[in-house]
Amino acid sequence: MAHIVTLNTPSREDWLSQLADVVTDPDELLHLLNIDADEKLLAGRDARRLFALRVPRAFIARMEKGNPDDPLLRQVLTSQEEFVAAPGYSTDPLEEQHSVVPGLLHKYRNRAL
Repeated sequence: MAHIVTLNTPSREDWLSQLADVVTDPDELLHLLNIDADEKLLAGRDARRLFALRVPRAFIARMEKGNPDDPLLRQVLTSQEEFVAAPGYSTDPLEEQHSVVPGLLHKYRNRAL
């Protein structure tokens, strides 16, 4: 009879432990990625009062160290461009605040959703 050797090693961390091990400070995030905090990246500090930063370390491990323009980093760290008011921007683009009935979306002239 053949002997089967099994090895019980986790193939990856489970998602609960990943969510428990997060970075919440923008300075710590930049330090882990070997990125100097310049004026452009310091917007993350100001944004903390508006948006909570919770980045799992497993996600940080996928980011390119030393690259402030890394696409994964840009998903989680607020930039200065996000604070610039764009012309024509509206907080209510579908004008739902002026709806006749709450929850009614009258997007087209001949249809109501």
